[in-house]
Amino acid sequence: MAEFIGNYESLIRKVRGSAGDGTSGAGDTNSAGEAGSAKVIRYFCVRCEHEFIEPAFNKCTECGGAIDAIYDLDQVQIPAEKQGPDPLQHYFSLLPVRERSSLHWGGEGNTPCFQVPELASALGIAQLYFKNEAVNPTSSTKDRVASVCLSRFGELGVRDLVLSSTGNSSTAYARAVSLVPGFTLHIFVGREFVSRLNYADHPRIVTHVVDGEFVTAGRVGERFAQDNGFFWEGGFFNLGRREGLKLAYLEAYDEMQAEPDYVFQAVSSGMGLVGAYKGAVEYRELGRLGKVPSFMAVQQASCSPMAQAFAEDADQIAPRHVVRDPKGLAYAILRGDPTGTYPYIRDLCLTSGGRILAAGEERIRHARRVLAETVGVDVCFASSTAFAGVLEAAEAGLLAPDSVVLVNLTGADRPAAQVATIGRTHA
Repeated sequence: MAEFIGNYESLIRKVRGSAGDGTSGAGDTNSAGEAGSAKVIRYFCVRCEHEFIEPAFNKCTECGGAIDAIYDLDQVQIPAEKQGPDPLQHYFSLLPVRERSSLHWGGEGNTPCFQVPELASALGIAQLYFKNEAVNPTSSTKDRVASVCLSRFGELGVRDLVLSSTGNSSTAYARAVSLVPGFTLHIFVGREFVSRLNYADHPRIVTHVVDGEFVTAGRVGERFAQDNGFFWEGGFFNLGRREGLKLAYLEAYDEMQAEPDYVFQAVSSGMGLVGAYKGAVEYRELGRLGKVPSFMAVQQASCSPMAQAFAEDADQIAPRHVVRDPKGLAYAILRGDPTGTYPYIRDLCLTSGGRILAAGEERIRHARRVLAETVGVDVCFASSTAFAGVLEAAEAGLLAPDSVVLVNLTGADRPAAQVATIGRTHA
């Protein structure tokens, strides 16, 4: 059985105190210009714990595992109150960027986190919180990804990017690249997802359409990057993505009046939950949380390879779990083959006492209606899938009466106001 999520704890404790032991490559001032050591960021594979120096690649060269940024928590200083609107500056100590001047904030973050007591009572739980990421500039939590990743890529000297997405990441990156000089972006998308792209034409952005679904578009895009010497953005395995998505949870942990017992999020690759878990471990080690919550990953039943494998207690995705040409209401999470990422999500859920669930179409539609009519938020079907998971769990008796539940509503549908011109088509 794969077990590596727990390595975060050992790695965090291993790095703690590095600033004072001569291993940080430190100078006389830190990146905030304050007296003391330079900011310590060390990079490890979370599977085999091999250490890398400022890796400009996404996977461990020893075992193919995910690389992550580990900070010296003795250096971390997060003000009790925000000094301004920029969450990148506020949480700088826990981001994979060495200099504050490297940060490129795109106006995202500071999203609402609120309770709905009457709905909690109806579900038979103590408290129910929602984090509404739909109010971000492109109506998606992926705006956080774009800002953190471009900030990190700038420091690494990466300028030419290639990525694949079902629409949210592409749109967020396109917006960010149009605002930040010096980057070029090649976006690969499956033909059925073209309508989900929502950005204006720009001279530094090229849209590539692939005859196939999301996974196929990703494979074509990765080959294109290799053939042209460009940087393959990497999706789940891009540590900047996970660290960007972590910020939504750090905000929520700071804003909630009670610590969450359960966290629900809809998943395709699951990178957001890995960021949420890592952030919870960091906060627990800092004394800002008393415990790590149980993480509940939710998929739509029509495309739920992770949920099916988890129900079988399988530690890997098998061919029988893969969904070819996936269909479903929640386009943003239509990933039929999560072979590379499932072990991380399975381990995360098991380690934290959570589960991977699946919700049917009727439940998802009902969840969306409740969110609109009772909660007063208009979100997409992927966000509704997360809340549908809460409904499933409550009905199955998985949530204790004293439970505090946090639901991450990751985005909303965007109006098709801007549709980029297709630059190239790939068979």
